[in-house]
Amino acid sequence: MATYKTINVDLGLQSGFTKLPKEIKIGDWSYFLVRSKKGVYQMLSNICPHQAVEVVDWSGCFMCPAHGWRFEYSEGVCVNGPNAKLVGFPVTVEDGHLIAELPDD
Repeated sequence: MATYKTINVDLGLQSGFTKLPKEIKIGDWSYFLVRSKKGVYQMLSNICPHQAVEVVDWSGCFMCPAHGWRFEYSEGVCVNGPNAKLVGFPVTVEDGHLIAELPDD
């Protein structure tokens, strides 16, 4: 299993994220902050696992404009194609702040 160096990024107060998903840019990368049906936060990569094209927020789901794969909001699971999923990174709540654990590259 590959390992990578991570950084913790303070996204801000949890109370400031009332409408999700929310696109968040950190450095050169963009992510979607989402919350699962069980209340677990994560940052989803905005890169499609099929052809590395940026997915967009498209009328109730994320969609890859290159080939039409659609991914549901809460966990990034593909809903109209193969067993695929957007890459997710953990987000924890610490002292009321959302802290994302992201690759340091």
